Amino acid sequence: MGSSSRLPSSIFVFLVLVGVLQARKFAAVLPGVVATHFGASGVPNGWQSRSVFFTTEIVLLAVSLLVAFGVPRLIGALPISKINVPNKEFWLAPERREQTVMFFEVQFAWFGCAFLAFLLVVNELVFAANQTSPRKLNGAEFTAALGAFLAFVGIWTVRLVIYFSRTET
Repeated sequence: MGSSSRLPSSIFVFLVLVGVLQARKFAAVLPGVVATHFGASGVPNGWQSRSVFFTTEIVLLAVSLLVAFGVPRLIGALPISKINVPNKEFWLAPERREQTVMFFEVQFAWFGCAFLAFLLVVNELVFAANQTSPRKLNGAEFTAALGAFLAFVGIWTVRLVIYFSRTET
């Protein structure tokens, strides 16, 4: 891991710890059956047992770990023919491959942070919805969180395209 990926990696670890504390808080007060899916009006239309809810959270954490730290390692190990980026012959040439993999490490670590932060916000909203009667998700807060995450994804994608569209370092 390059030194420039330490900050997002540290933030990711911090977010995991926040998620553990959040899960501990939820476990103590969530009902046995949790409203986990909500319609556009915020009214629940999907339910899970508390154990399935927490299992789903663990799976999503594993996915975020895989995206944040597994994908760059995979890119580093794959042959050039299996990688699809603009100007890949330039960016994956032996003299630049390490720099390119380090760039991916940083970018995917930031993506993992954004994805995990979004999941934590959604979990908090689901938790809050399950504490109200009748249960209802705060649609405005969910929309703001989703908008922020999608804006990040858009900027992140454009940044990758611009970076790999160049053919000079």
